[in-house]
Amino acid sequence: MSMDFRELTINFDSTSGRKQRESATAVFGSAVKKAQAILKGFHVGYTDGDHHIWKLEVDLDIERTTGNAVTVAADYLIRDSSGNIDDRFGGWIQVVVIADVA
Repeated sequence: MSMDFRELTINFDSTSGRKQRESATAVFGSAVKKAQAILKGFHVGYTDGDHHIWKLEVDLDIERTTGNAVTVAADYLIRDSSGNIDDRFGGWIQVVVIADVA
């Protein structure tokens, strides 16, 4: 078993009205047998001024592993307590992909 890792940054454009989902792919030097994604850091915020934060969600999933590539999908949501996702929000998430490589 040989372990390797890669860092990714997943960017989120300023958006309102929905939870965002973006993905990025880490490429390793050999075939990946198994992989896991770990949150390294994030920068989140409202685009248009100051708002209270009621809910902040960051979720990572391994979307697929194909040969030596691992695609990680990230869900991202920030909202206040108004009951709507009506304020624009954006940011980035840093991910570390740890892989068992051949």
